[in-house]
Amino acid sequence: MKFDTNCDIKNELEYFFEISVNIMVIIGKDGKTKKVSKCCSELLGWSERELLEYEWHSFIHEDDLKNVLSTITSESINEGIKGLKVRFRCKNNDYKLIECSCKFIEENQVYILTARDITEEKKIEEEKIAYEKAIELESLKSEFFSNISHEFKTPLNIILATMQVINKNIENKNIIAADEYNLNKYMNSIRQNCYRLLRLVNNIIDISKMDYGYYNIELGNYNIISVVEDITMSILEYVNNKGIELIFDTEVEEEIIACDPDKIERIILNLLSNAIKYTKDGGKIYVSVEKDDENVYISVKDNGIGMPEKKLLTIFERYTQIDNKLTRRANGSGIGLSLVKSLVKMHQGDIYVESKINEGSKFTIRLPIRQVKSKNKKVSNLTKSRVEKCSIEFADIYN
Repeated sequence: MKFDTNCDIKNELEYFFEISVNIMVIIGKDGKTKKVSKCCSELLGWSERELLEYEWHSFIHEDDLKNVLSTITSESINEGIKGLKVRFRCKNNDYKLIECSCKFIEENQVYILTARDITEEKKIEEEKIAYEKAIELESLKSEFFSNISHEFKTPLNIILATMQVINKNIENKNIIAADEYNLNKYMNSIRQNCYRLLRLVNNIIDISKMDYGYYNIELGNYNIISVVEDITMSILEYVNNKGIELIFDTEVEEEIIACDPDKIERIILNLLSNAIKYTKDGGKIYVSVEKDDENVYISVKDNGIGMPEKKLLTIFERYTQIDNKLTRRANGSGIGLSLVKSLVKMHQGDIYVESKINEGSKFTIRLPIRQVKSKNKKVSNLTKSRVEKCSIEFADIYN
């Protein structure tokens, strides 16, 4: 039966074209479009009259036309072509990516085309590929930084160990210098800059461990008040050297909570070093501990230069720095506060910041009041290397 003479077939096609949610087109061998589904007009924006008026190839992207022509003129068109991806031009001159299936009906001398819009699918697929590549690149970057950090740490430790031997020999008069003052000055400069590099290396290694899920904290039940007070009082020498007043205040003398004192020390030292870094001589730094029924709140507040409001949203993001000419000499890597936030999160807590330009900044840590079944570490081990930890943490501050 012929397509144009059989009323039953024509009526069925009319109905099918009307309800189809996909594109359906009948094209004559002469290139003229004979019938289009309603969906086709809705998708491309052309009216049915416009689609029927122009030859089909006027709607195809010029870069796809050659491939389409070679496909429909091949012998396989009689068996049917599937999965042909073509860009169709919309009325607003945008293009939709359409996946087509086409077959030539010899008896009727027409091409039957069915198609569906895969523009969004393609976009999602491209975004997924881009995301996977970004993840892979980030993983490679993290691995690179981790590896190079370990490579740095070995020679740094050797340099520091060698310096200790040299300093011991200087003390014992086994090394005598014509200008002992300058010798000590140069040795101190070497040590300080080694500490700066060691601080950066340690931060990068710890961040990399966190990224790979290998960084752990050892929770025990400790008096958080005494832990914070001991850490604060241990830096009095550094604060006094800067002409800054350090004030510790607490409304409660004891509160046993689950924490890792070594990591709490890392957190507090970082916040205190930032406070010292951005507080001018004669300024004040306040460390306070408060509590309610569920949480302990540790605050480190200064009356330094403060931060612009726009920086507060990104201050805990990795590699973020305060762009301020007054602080240029003290700028770090931008890793410290990101590490601090991660350590606080590992304690199931949060950290917040408030700041105003020329008025100062206030960092507040919230730690939940809870306890764990765990043996506490010996406190003596926690304070044993605090002098060196302070030297490393404050290496960016003192010349």
